[in-house]
Amino acid sequence: MISKNPRIGFIGFGEVAYHFSEGLKEDGIQEILAYDKNAKEITKGEIVRRRVRQAGVELVPGLRQLADRSDVIISAVWGSAALKVAGKCASLVKAGQFYCDINNTAPSVKTQGAEMLNAKGAKYVDLALFVAPDRDRHRSFMLASGDGARPLKRIMAPYGMSPEVVTGGAGRATTIKTLANIYYKGIQALCLELAISAWKVGIDPQLLAPLVIKPVELLPKDGEMAFWIIRGILHAERKAAELESIIKAVREWGVKPIMLDATRKRLKTVSDYGLKSYLKGDGRKGGDSALLKALGKAQKKGRNER
Repeated sequence: MISKNPRIGFIGFGEVAYHFSEGLKEDGIQEILAYDKNAKEITKGEIVRRRVRQAGVELVPGLRQLADRSDVIISAVWGSAALKVAGKCASLVKAGQFYCDINNTAPSVKTQGAEMLNAKGAKYVDLALFVAPDRDRHRSFMLASGDGARPLKRIMAPYGMSPEVVTGGAGRATTIKTLANIYYKGIQALCLELAISAWKVGIDPQLLAPLVIKPVELLPKDGEMAFWIIRGILHAERKAAELESIIKAVREWGVKPIMLDATRKRLKTVSDYGLKSYLKGDGRKGGDSALLKALGKAQKKGRNER
C-alpha cells in the first residue's frame, strides 16, 4: 500500500534525478532516497554526494536498500544500462511498487523492462522526458505509458508531477519521443550545416534567422509539421532537383553537405512514391486521413529502403 506521502527512490543521481528531487522536496515529498554506483568514486562520487546534500536526499548503499524503502522507483541511469538495472530490480521489487523508467533508450528496452517488472507484480511506467529539467524540474513536460502510468499520475499530481498519459503499453511514450527526436536532432544538424556554410562565405548566421522562419511565421505552431510534409509531397521532385545546385555551391565553399545530400535523397525517394494523387492543390484532399493514407502508401513502397 502506497503511503499518503510516497517515498521516492532514484537509481542514478545525475541531472534529472537532482532537479526532480529539488522540486519534489519543495512540493511536499518528505522522503527521497538515491542509489548511484559512482557515489564512492573520488571525482564522480563528489559530484553525486554534493547533489544529494543540496537536494536533501538520503544516499543508500545499494539497490536492495532502495527497493525495500521506496514506493516509487525512478530509474535515471544511462540508456545503455537501463535494461540491466530493470533486470536487477525485478528480483527486488514488491507487488504494488511503481518502477518508472525515464531513461533515453529504445522503446523495445522499455517493453522488455515492463515484462520483467510486471511479472513480479510491480507497476511499470515508461516515462519520456521532452525537455531539460533544470527549469521546471519534476513539472517538466513528460509522456507516460504502461500499466502504472495513470495510477502514478494520481499519486504524484498533488506534488506537481503530472505526466501526460498516452494510451498503449510500455514503450509507447518512448516511441513518440523517438519519433519527435527525428525532428529535433535533424534540425540541430541542419542548423549546424547552415552555420558552417554561412561562416565559410562570411555571412553572420543571425542574419539568416528571420529568413528561416518566414515560410511558417503565420502558421500556428502545431501546423508547421503538416505544412512541411504537404509541401514536401507536392514539390518533392522539383526541390530534389533544386538541391543539386545548392549542394554544388556548398561543396565549392569547402563544406561537406552531409544533411543536404541526405535531404536530396529523401525528397527524391518521396517523389518516386507518386503521392500527389492523395493531395489536391496546396491543401489536403479529405483532411488528415488522406495524408495518413499517403504516408502509409509511402511506407509500403519504401519497405525495401536500406
